[in-house]
Amino acid sequence: MKRLYTILFYLGAFVLTTAAQKKESPLLERTITIQAPDEKIPSLLNRIGQLGGFSFSYNSAIMDPNRSVSLDVSNQTVRNILNEIFQGTMNYKEKGNYLILTKAPAPPVKNNIVVVIINGYVEDRNTGEKIPQASVYEKNSVTSAVTDEYGYFKLKLEKKTDSISISISKKNYRDTLVSITAPSNQYLTISIHPIEQDSIQITAQTAPVDTAVVTKKEDFVMPYESEPNVQNIRDTLYELVQVSFLPFLGTNGRLSGNVINEYSINFLGGYSLGTKQIELGFFFNMDRGDVSWLQIAGFGNVVGGKVYGVQAAGFFNLNRKETEAVQLAGFANTNLGDTRGVQLAGFANTNLGKMYGVQVAGFSNFTNGPSHGVQVAGVSNVQIGDYTGSQFAGLTNIATEKISGSQIAGLFNYGGAVHGTQIGLINYADTLGGVPIGLFSIVNKGYHKIEFSADEIFYANLAFRTGVRKFHTQLMAGFKPEQSLAPSDTSVWTFGYGIGTTRKFTKWWYLDLDLSSQHVNKGSFTDALSLLNKAYVGFDFQVAKKFSIATGITLNGYMTRTTFDDYPILFTDYNPKIISDQNLNHDINLKMWWGAKVALRFL
Repeated sequence: MKRLYTILFYLGAFVLTTAAQKKESPLLERTITIQAPDEKIPSLLNRIGQLGGFSFSYNSAIMDPNRSVSLDVSNQTVRNILNEIFQGTMNYKEKGNYLILTKAPAPPVKNNIVVVIINGYVEDRNTGEKIPQASVYEKNSVTSAVTDEYGYFKLKLEKKTDSISISISKKNYRDTLVSITAPSNQYLTISIHPIEQDSIQITAQTAPVDTAVVTKKEDFVMPYESEPNVQNIRDTLYELVQVSFLPFLGTNGRLSGNVINEYSINFLGGYSLGTKQIELGFFFNMDRGDVSWLQIAGFGNVVGGKVYGVQAAGFFNLNRKETEAVQLAGFANTNLGDTRGVQLAGFANTNLGKMYGVQVAGFSNFTNGPSHGVQVAGVSNVQIGDYTGSQFAGLTNIATEKISGSQIAGLFNYGGAVHGTQIGLINYADTLGGVPIGLFSIVNKGYHKIEFSADEIFYANLAFRTGVRKFHTQLMAGFKPEQSLAPSDTSVWTFGYGIGTTRKFTKWWYLDLDLSSQHVNKGSFTDALSLLNKAYVGFDFQVAKKFSIATGITLNGYMTRTTFDDYPILFTDYNPKIISDQNLNHDINLKMWWGAKVALRFL
């Protein structure tokens, strides 16, 4: 047990020591205070190492041991002190608790181009504090560095002209430009001014906001928006061509998010401020700003600005602002702003703004603003806001406001104010200027009638007539008790479906034309052909606002099978004259006669 405690003790000590070491500043960033009146360099380095808690390692042949230096510095970093001693003639490298000094080579010259190293600190002009995450860059070569947590940076540049201009940018600080004319390595301490916040408060009276009609749209945040260069740099840089392997790993380096390219070729992925001509990504493309003419990606395109031209991706396209393009995606196109053009997607097209054009999707189309065009989807179309155009869907169409066009769906259509035709199994509209065609159609401000009627066969009939006067559907049922109401006896009953149209003669007088078909049953159910078809012509007299009386004549045709002998008896109290009784083929019989109907209608 004692041995176990000993092991745990040393293990804990090791962990704490390691953690303490990790928290220590790098050797070059440690601050010391030292006075050295005319002291030899080897002795001075020894004292600096003792004060900083490290040791120097160097070849004595690289420096003059008899050279003396005078220093009087307070709370300065080791890097600053060494630069003051050696004036850029030495390179420094940290290894463990050793600071290795090597002779700095002369800047190489090739084809009259000098390669220089610019390094140093960026600090606050007012406080003198070092500034981390500041951007230091040279525009012409698109070379950049970001200061570390101690405000230190290092740039390697090719000096092709008489001077080099270094830009320094930091969020909430003024942009600063430094010109370097000496053809040699430079060590700089650059001070930048903070932007003072305006102390004047301006207030304005605004009209009350109706929160019921305000829709909050969450802003889309582009990837890498937190990158220091993206946050800091307000300049726009331009390049003819970008070639990249991954974001920030290419010809534009860490500045790729600040560069607009004419052409961009991205092997796995690319990131830029924008593209003016052509962008090709074997996997993905990402642009913070606008993209025009042609953008193609094997997997996906993400654009934070506007898109013009053609955009194609194997999986998805996602755009933050307006899109005027032909969009092709294997899975989905999504636009957060207004869209003009054509969208083709294997699964879905989604627009959170307006849409002017054609949408074709294997599964669904969704638009969240007033739009014009055509929607075609394998399953559903959803339109929020007014729509001028037509919707075609395998399952359902939804248009929440006014739609000027047709809705055609395999199952269900829903429309607000529909100025066109609805074709579907079930249709619903608030108002309808055209015709609903389907098994069951409801128009909220259309034609609705509950009808109680009697005819020569069924003395008690109930029907629900719905749609518009030009065209409506009927669900109907009828009953003719023979002995009792129990379904196991010989009672005759029917159910069916019909369509009709109603023409207005005067304010209170209408003409009805109906076609219907009913299955006639005996007892529980007649499992054989027993179809009563009717053509009805009659008049509807509007007695009151929601009450009318209807009557008219019918031409009836009853179809049965000659091989079945348990059909119900249709006529008991009245036997109409059969005007036709013939077999249509060897086992189907059709009997026809004239009949009549009288009805009371409500609603």
